[in-house]
Formats: sequence, structure tokens, C-alpha cells
Amino acid sequence: MDNSDHPYQRLQVPKDAPVILKATSRKGWGAFASRAIKKGALIMKEQPLFTIHKHQDDIKDRDVLAALQRLTPTEKEQFLCLRDKGITLFRFVNQAFAENSFALSTDPPIHGAFLIHSRINHSCIPNAKIPEPGDNAVSSFAVRDIAKGEEITFCYNTDFQCRTRADRHRELRFVCECKACQLGTPFQKASDMRRLLIRGSQYLTLGVDLKGEKSAIIIDRNLRRVAENLLISLSTRLIYLLLGMALLEEEGLMDHFQEERMSPGILQIAGMFATESNMKIAILAVAQETWLEKFCIATKLYGQADRADREVSAALRSMHGLTV
Repeated sequence: MDNSDHPYQRLQVPKDAPVILKATSRKGWGAFASRAIKKGALIMKEQPLFTIHKHQDDIKDRDVLAALQRLTPTEKEQFLCLRDKGITLFRFVNQAFAENSFALSTDPPIHGAFLIHSRINHSCIPNAKIPEPGDNAVSSFAVRDIAKGEEITFCYNTDFQCRTRADRHRELRFVCECKACQLGTPFQKASDMRRLLIRGSQYLTLGVDLKGEKSAIIIDRNLRRVAENLLISLSTRLIYLLLGMALLEEEGLMDHFQEERMSPGILQIAGMFATESNMKIAILAVAQETWLEKFCIATKLYGQADRADREVSAALRSMHGLTV
């Protein structure tokens, strides 16, 4: 089909959004920047075409058909523009909805059809991010400067920053060709190492692996036991937190959403030190400009006990229901 006649050309992009839809060479259709987009800027805010108040697994064809009956003729035409892999009509309307929806809420469960955001392709090192939906809408933001004509991408899975290429591809069910997925390249090999280290550093500070599970990602059993029982010292806890942030920065995954989520907790940990010499190092560390600089200063705390260690561990263990 001539791309100029493709149904996706009839999809209505939100007003003033710097986005155009067009076919890619290998990934079907995608969203591209129609003008330069600055880091941190809103790319677009999209209201759902319709919503269904059910868990995704419970949504049937009849639920989607009932929702479609409530739409205007123009809105129905928008939904009927959807194509399976951008090529053929979907066999079932439920499948079309599942492939083009985002969760707006989990309690109660609400899913909405978002026809434009669903055109954004995946990358394990994306240039955009879609935070938790709010105000019954989905919004995307640039996490770095995006040039005019550049494809807009976001990561389909929130825990991919802790997964190797092989793990990610098992989850994706398709081959990602981003920089972190180009098999055998120096960057891809280093990327796998960084993401494993990020995962390990999170295990050591949180006491659990991905999805709150226990695992053997930390090989040393004694260290793993200490982490799982939240007995990691303050010095070690701060070092591992800053190591994880520095690795995210090096991997190209650091953005203002990560910083806003993690920075308050890191500052809180840095302010818990009771031993004066440790306190001075912690304050100096978090005052540095880059996460790598913060981590390098914090390594001076390695092996240092603190008068607050026992109190902090007891508080964390009580908070998580562990025996004090």
C-alpha cells in the first residue's frame, strides 16, 4: 500500500503535538518529531478514545463493541484505522484494543484506547518517557533533546534498566535494534554488565530482586543474607544507591523522572549518618554535580561503620515486617 493512503495517515494527532506518523524501514509505523523537542518538554498529551473499566484479561470483544457503540461516527472511524502490525485488519476488536491501550488505573482497573501513543516504538535506550497516567490521559516527555525528524521511542517495560539483552528480548517477543541490543558490540557487552550491576545494587539496598522476589543475583550468600534482612550499613547503602544512579547515567537512562523519584531518598540516607566523619563525606558526596562524582566521593565511606547503623536497620526491618 502507498503510505500516503495508509489508514494511519488519517489518525488525528493531538493538536500542537510535534509528532508525525510514518512508516519505518523495519519496525512498521512509528512516531517522529516534526520539530526539535527539548529535553524535559511535553511531547503530547492524549485523551483516550474510550475506556473500559475492567482488568485487561477480563476484557472481551463484547466490551469493546459496547464501547464503540457509544462513539461518534468520526471516533469509530479512528478506531477502525488500526491495523495488526500496521498491515492487516485485526481479527478481533478485543485484540485491536489490547494492542493499542494503556492502563489508566489498577484500582479500580481502567484501560483506555490511545491510538497515537500506541504508534510510538520501543527502545531500550529511549528518548522519551511515559510516566504514570493522570487526569484520565497519557502524556509523553522528552528525556533528552530530540532532533527534528528523529523517531520518538519509549521503553515498554519499566524494569528493563535491570535486564540484559537476552532477558529483554524474551519479554519483548521481537528483536529490538537499539544501541544496547546490537549483539556483540562493545557498547552492548558493557550495557549488559551495567544493567546487571544496577540490578545487583538495587537488590543490596532493597533486599529483593525484580517484582519483589528473592533470587541468587547476589552470588555471595552471606552478603545476600545481610541484604535480604536489611542489615546493610548506612555507608554501604549510600554507596550502592549512588553506584546504581551513576550506572544509569552512563547507560543513558538517567532522566528527571528518575532523579525526582530517587533523589529525596538518597538525601534522606545521607542525612542519617551520626558519626561526624561519615556525615561530612556523605554531605560532600551528594553535593557533587554528576552521579559519577557523587559515587566516587561516597566510596571513601567503604567499610566505615556508623553510630546510626543499628537504629536505621531496626527501623527498616520493622517497616518491612521483619523481626526486630
